Amino acid sequence: MRHPRPRSLMTSLALAAAVLCGLPATAQARTWSVPTSVPTSAGDASARSNEGLEDALMVRINEARAQHGLRKIWNFDVCTDQLAERWGARIARTGLLEHRDQSDVIRRCDNSWAGETLVRGASLTPDVMVELWLDSPGHREILLSPRARRAGVAITEDAQGRMIGVVNLVRHN
Repeated sequence: MRHPRPRSLMTSLALAAAVLCGLPATAQARTWSVPTSVPTSAGDASARSNEGLEDALMVRINEARAQHGLRKIWNFDVCTDQLAERWGARIARTGLLEHRDQSDVIRRCDNSWAGETLVRGASLTPDVMVELWLDSPGHREILLSPRARRAGVAITEDAQGRMIGVVNLVRHN
């Protein structure tokens, strides 16, 4: 059974309590597994949920990593995923497709390394997103980094109907 993305009220309350108590919210570094395959019965990209697209995107990233002799990303990281979701929402809201300072992802989520890939366009599929990133030297370096161990992924739609993809790959301390 697949673990749902942690967006419940209890998760929010626990994080708020940790902040109020002065504890780092990332102390537990909670994770859940990246799927190893995407069901073929899921239909085309337009029929899938954002969560399903995010899972499919990580499957495609892992396939690319495996083709280059790299280990797969086995886990999503709660903190990193929440930052990716927020960044995707910010891009959708402001229209500014720009990378965030990765030192923020490192500091906030207790990581030792972080890299980010962004994409925006109409009718993007996970396959197309990965192809675009692999054709860009900077993005390719991030997707194929041997330092990457965990991920945070967001797929969001802006007011113009364009899909926005945010992938943060990290190495946790």
